[in-house]
Amino acid sequence: MTVLIWSCNSDKSKTTSQVSDKKVVDKLSVDTTGFSLKSIDNLHDRLTLKDYDKSLSDFINSSPNMVDSTRKVVYLLPFGNMKPEVEKLIKSEVEYLKAFFQLDVKVLDRIAYDSIKKMTAIQTRMVPSSDFDYYSKMKGGTPTLREQIQATSFIDTVMKQNKPKDAVAVLGVTEHDIYNPKFNYLFGISELKDGVGLVSTFRLIDYGQETKYNIRKVISKQIVNMFSIPNVKDFKCVMNFHNNIDELYLGKFDLSPRALEKLKYAIGFDYSKRFDDLAKFWAKENNKAEAKYYEECSRQTKKASH
Repeated sequence: MTVLIWSCNSDKSKTTSQVSDKKVVDKLSVDTTGFSLKSIDNLHDRLTLKDYDKSLSDFINSSPNMVDSTRKVVYLLPFGNMKPEVEKLIKSEVEYLKAFFQLDVKVLDRIAYDSIKKMTAIQTRMVPSSDFDYYSKMKGGTPTLREQIQATSFIDTVMKQNKPKDAVAVLGVTEHDIYNPKFNYLFGISELKDGVGLVSTFRLIDYGQETKYNIRKVISKQIVNMFSIPNVKDFKCVMNFHNNIDELYLGKFDLSPRALEKLKYAIGFDYSKRFDDLAKFWAKENNKAEAKYYEECSRQTKKASH
């Protein structure tokens, strides 16, 4: 399970055992030569000199969650009380997510908070008064969002029990604050093997472009996590751990080369088509920097393949 929280907790992970690429490839009969993205390493800033993230072969050997003949749709599940502005933002992100994951993305009907309250297995509690007063004021009033939802109780009671048969991943999205016993509040949480997770937009301040971009980052990040890809430590990447909203705001939209190699293995898309689709998307949104980045990714990978 991976958790994104607003706190100063360190993002520690166990050192993975080193398995030689040849041994894993021989064992699984997988040719990894077509997955390499070293040709675009120069487009990404490194955070470490030493490699801490799993290699592609280690990832393959970990039996990750991945697309198969029956499970190949990503679902978004809105739940709880939600301002129309947030629900609209979530639905508007489908086009981006389709390009980002090269998969069909669908939005399920929102589960009303009244229905959630009737499920005794789902735990809730009041948002601390100081937090609620601050965020409610900044968001123009949120009287229906006074209660936090215990994240894993919702995942276990609703998401795992009702996962669509064709779903490879289901991400719950709520405007309520969410929490777990260890943390007063969470921004996102996902289970690396089960293909389920949640994000909360409660602590995002406004409903303009900043919120749109932050929702885009956290939704895409948590869905990548659900393909058994943990947070990235070696490169600046959308998969980096964020301690606070300022770090999220300044964070990346893009996947590092090593993370993207793993996502390709889990989904099976074509790099060139993905880069071209995302370049067109960002150009349509008039974001020249992101469009140029994907155009350069496409150019360098095509050049390397010849």
